[in-house]
Amino acid sequence: MNCLAKLGLAGLFAFGLAQAKVNFPFPQMSDYGGNATLLSDKAKASEELKSQFAYWLKTMYNEEGDVAGVRSNPGSNEYFSEGVGYGMLLMVYFSDNTTSYQSQFDKIWNFYKKMMNENGLMVWKVGNLNQAYDKGAALDGDIDAAAALVMAYYQFGDEKYKEDAKKLIQSMKKFEFESNGLHLPGDKWGDAGYNRKNPGYFDPAYMPLFALVDTENADFWNKTAYDANMKLYEASSAEVTTGLIDDWTDKNGKSEDDQYSYDASRAPWRNAKAVCWHGDQRALALDKKMAEFVSTVSASRMSGSVNRSSGGLGSDHNSTFVTSLMTALISDAKYQSKLDEYWKEAVALGDENYFNQSLKLLNGLLVSGNMPNLAAATPAGPVSSSSVPASSSSVESSSSNGTIALPTAVTNAPKMTLSGRTLQLETDGKVHVDLISVTGSVLKSFDKDARGTVAISLNGVPSGLYVVRVKNANSAVLKKIKLD
Repeated sequence: MNCLAKLGLAGLFAFGLAQAKVNFPFPQMSDYGGNATLLSDKAKASEELKSQFAYWLKTMYNEEGDVAGVRSNPGSNEYFSEGVGYGMLLMVYFSDNTTSYQSQFDKIWNFYKKMMNENGLMVWKVGNLNQAYDKGAALDGDIDAAAALVMAYYQFGDEKYKEDAKKLIQSMKKFEFESNGLHLPGDKWGDAGYNRKNPGYFDPAYMPLFALVDTENADFWNKTAYDANMKLYEASSAEVTTGLIDDWTDKNGKSEDDQYSYDASRAPWRNAKAVCWHGDQRALALDKKMAEFVSTVSASRMSGSVNRSSGGLGSDHNSTFVTSLMTALISDAKYQSKLDEYWKEAVALGDENYFNQSLKLLNGLLVSGNMPNLAAATPAGPVSSSSVPASSSSVESSSSNGTIALPTAVTNAPKMTLSGRTLQLETDGKVHVDLISVTGSVLKSFDKDARGTVAISLNGVPSGLYVVRVKNANSAVLKKIKLD
């Protein structure tokens, strides 16, 4: 949907009385501007994700006073910096019109700050929320935490997150990146870090975000770091026909052990995110090659670790391997049914440990359209379920390019009312109805040919804010609705 269409919808949502708690309430169900193939039923997937998140929140999130961590496993009192990054991202993207997780976000961020070393980076492992096991940081946790802070600025609207993000990004640059742009696995690796790399720690989708916040180092993030680390990804992928990334490589991307395992399991998601957010063609090529291999393996069989050269599968059948490799399938529409198959298998796996469950949520958010780049999205703004006057809601829509223009009011426009989860239309012949997310994606469509009152059930659609567009031969009308 183009800029004019988004502005039209933004104006529509801005008309109302009740203020949303967050700017981008879950579920967003974006189409990422058509950059990727997503799940066929994003509404159902959103409900499944919400249920899985409730389990994660109950068993993994643990708070004491003003700090909180993500347990390494249910009941465990060990915490990792990577879990902090995952938790902060999840609190941003699962906040909705009913529940804002800003308080939980703040407590996890407080934990990060409490466990900062002298370099301004969180130590990688902690016990009992207060005992640091090591003095060194790990880039994978830091890079996700920094991105989550940027997204929190757009989601919750507080300038402090942007300021904190800039400090963290600059600390990462100083202590976790070489001057040539290559990443270091952490800040305490010494000389070993210059030749031992973990490609899955680097995220190309975040580079434009870091450049947006850390403006004095914008070229470093957009060009130097991006290019150097994408070359690592590309070199590792080029070694094998499966395209799978190795857990660890040398500084030139040469494989260390020929295994796609838990460290590398973040790589497909990170590259797929760059495709969805930025239309990144280098990231797309990497995911396309992986997808060719993934498409030959049934979701019920996918297990790790995976031997990169032979494609031989290990014995760990869990959401880490099912959903991480699932994200590569967003790269081509021909994998639509395979993508749906993989998500169905992930849901069937049910409740799992911390790492598997966290990756299921992050990967699921992406492929369901619920992890948009908030820095480039249009916020919902104040909302209500009241109708918009005909003079401002009557529209003309061009199906060829998605343009929505706001003309003068029209007559004979279909009348709409919402009763619970049933939309009632007063029609006089053929009408076409679209249910549209706040980011402009058409989620469901209905065609009716009747005279009088027509009822359309919206059962199964996740709670949230939507636009209903009804078109007949003479007019098109928008109405914003709120489903509880």
